[in-house]
Amino acid sequence: MWGITKQGFTVLELLVAMAIVAILLAAGVPSFKNYSWNLRMRTAMDSLRTDLVLARRHAISLNVDTVVCPGTGDNTCSDKANWQNGWIVFTDLNGDHLRQPTEPLLSQASAVDFVTISSTRARRYIRFNPSGFAPGSNLTFLFCDPRGARYAGRVTVSNSGRIRQQTGGGKPTSNCP
Repeated sequence: MWGITKQGFTVLELLVAMAIVAILLAAGVPSFKNYSWNLRMRTAMDSLRTDLVLARRHAISLNVDTVVCPGTGDNTCSDKANWQNGWIVFTDLNGDHLRQPTEPLLSQASAVDFVTISSTRARRYIRFNPSGFAPGSNLTFLFCDPRGARYAGRVTVSNSGRIRQQTGGGKPTSNCP
């Protein structure tokens, strides 16, 4: 019969195709996994940096103290320096560095999964004054994930209020082995 052919794959052709797919997956999956970890880390760092910039600009433009602190579920400041549970940004009208219900909440970040965020010297908040300065010692937020210190990131706030972001690792510490 003209034009009628049997189409299909032999077992050998199928095994070769499966081997090629397996090799491609073996090469691609680790790269994709590393990409997703990098994306998760970058997102957490960008989110905190954005809120720090918001707090500084708010303090300067409205001439008020503005505080960023690790948050609890009820829009108040935590007494711990674990920032991975989220943070809040608020106008500190009475200067006590703790949010009262009458103080305006500017931003609230939710918990960050699979990334630990800790601050130097167990600093529990950062305050920007009306001149844009962040009084106290320089503050560094250390971002770590299960891959360890080699992939750690940092967000640093200087006393002058300058905010810098750095990725690419660091030395192992107790917070980031």
